[in-house]
Amino acid sequence: MRSSVRILAFLVLIVVSAATASASTWGGHHGTIRLSFSEGPEFEHFLSSDPLPKVGVVVDLYAVLSDIAPIYYNNEKYLSVGGFELQLKVDGAEWEILATDLSERSINAGIGKGCLYVGKYNGIKFVDGNATLVHWRIRLLGEPENVVFSLDPEGLNSCELIEGCKDSGTQAIWAGSGAAKQVGVVFSAGYIPAYVNWKGEKPDLTPVRGEGDWEDTGLFTLE
Repeated sequence: MRSSVRILAFLVLIVVSAATASASTWGGHHGTIRLSFSEGPEFEHFLSSDPLPKVGVVVDLYAVLSDIAPIYYNNEKYLSVGGFELQLKVDGAEWEILATDLSERSINAGIGKGCLYVGKYNGIKFVDGNATLVHWRIRLLGEPENVVFSLDPEGLNSCELIEGCKDSGTQAIWAGSGAAKQVGVVFSAGYIPAYVNWKGEKPDLTPVRGEGDWEDTGLFTLE
């Protein structure tokens, strides 16, 4: 029984596996990952915090997939995220991750700081169109100012092997759950950055995203 569970978990990870990504169908851009200091539904992309002596600034950062349309593929609606791949990037301060909290029974095969290569067979459910992918607790050393949390597309190991992904400008990728038999389609996601102790005029919060929307593929229908 345990062996079967492990095999199912591994199959979820195959969604973003470099070994089999070339067999996946590209679903185009669908969704925005909000890097936020709150889980929502009201997202906070700016935080001001005084550093503590010898500690610096400790923040709770969430990555929440949002802006999901109620689409169907082969008569099945997307209700959850079964796998995703992203790489956290931090500019403006030295940093370390104190904790990485994922949805229960998720498996992370990512290697390196801030690299997530996650699968969950039953999926992370969308609640009011949002799915919390990860909650990090992060320490910024010293007296950090003008710190930017973003996503680094260089961390998407699978993208080069998925036809349509490589030149799309995607910032992260995700797929539906294995339980819903939606692991064969991989989507692009954009992101909205988060900022700590930002000085001066606040940056624009227009999502950073790739090209080619899910509507353009002809693969999906709306409810």
